[in-house]
Amino acid sequence: MRNFWATTMNNERKQEKGVEWQKRTFGRLKKKSFWSVFLFCLTGLFFLTIFGCGQPKVSPTLTGTSTPPKPIVYTSIYPLYDFTHQISSDKVIIRQFVPSNAEPHDWEPTAKDLMELQKADLLIYNGAGMEPWLDKVSATLKETNCILVDASRGINLLKWAAEEKTTKKEAQETSYEPKAMALEDKSEDEHEHEHGLYDPHIWLDPVRAKQQAANIKEALVKISPENKETFTSNYRHLAAALDELDGQFKAMVKKAGHKEFVVVNPAFAYLADRYHLKQVAILGLCTEGEPSPGEMQKLVDFARERQIKYIFFEETYSPKVAQTLAQEAKIQTLT
Repeated sequence: MRNFWATTMNNERKQEKGVEWQKRTFGRLKKKSFWSVFLFCLTGLFFLTIFGCGQPKVSPTLTGTSTPPKPIVYTSIYPLYDFTHQISSDKVIIRQFVPSNAEPHDWEPTAKDLMELQKADLLIYNGAGMEPWLDKVSATLKETNCILVDASRGINLLKWAAEEKTTKKEAQETSYEPKAMALEDKSEDEHEHEHGLYDPHIWLDPVRAKQQAANIKEALVKISPENKETFTSNYRHLAAALDELDGQFKAMVKKAGHKEFVVVNPAFAYLADRYHLKQVAILGLCTEGEPSPGEMQKLVDFARERQIKYIFFEETYSPKVAQTLAQEAKIQTLT
């Protein structure tokens, strides 16, 4: 379980292999600089990505009639799939609703997808505007026994930077520092319909991720109470792994000489908020979709001044901007 946040973007490692992998990897990283270690962890977080990419395992097929059928659980995106898998073990059948190769923010379910979803006992969605299709799905499932669970319930959400910035100059000076917003006092309808207002990439903060996992555990107990002991035990292991990661981040950030890191898209607000870091997002500092020559020069100057050594970009975005900045500032790109 200790390797959870060090899992790669495209592979879900088995627990026992992951523990040894993490030991070997962190052993090598101890010999490197702080930012090398930090970037390793940040890259590990990227496996979930701002868009929840990943490749879930194929759910087992029910055979025979000697045992009751297992509950069918759908999760909207891969981070939730992985949490659910670690908590549930083999007690439920888990399926990922949004395909791994799709852009969750833009994807829409087909009629066939909706038909299959009606067989589910539970749908776990991320919330905070990640699933624009949620209203359509809710209407489809209204006459079924499927329970819908918002994994962001009770979590302090951050507003997108665009809601906070007033001028381009301010954005350039303050970087991306979203405001924490508590939603506990809002009704369910208000929460569900505030699409686009809040940053949905909650799982990139280990502390908030633990809250999501707790919500998932409670939902699993609700549909399969006979497995409560298993779910609770597995959740505790996952929570301990997330607590350990939180401690590692705190220790590393404490040693950091600089608190900034550069990304193409501002998806790491929760990570930055938790550890008092500043993410400098290229797309967040541009007047258009891509930086002008003048804006690019400012980014290059910034990278040189802060001695930035890496820039992160997602494979769903064109690497052109990141590669240009990397070439001009002589820094390395990471995906």
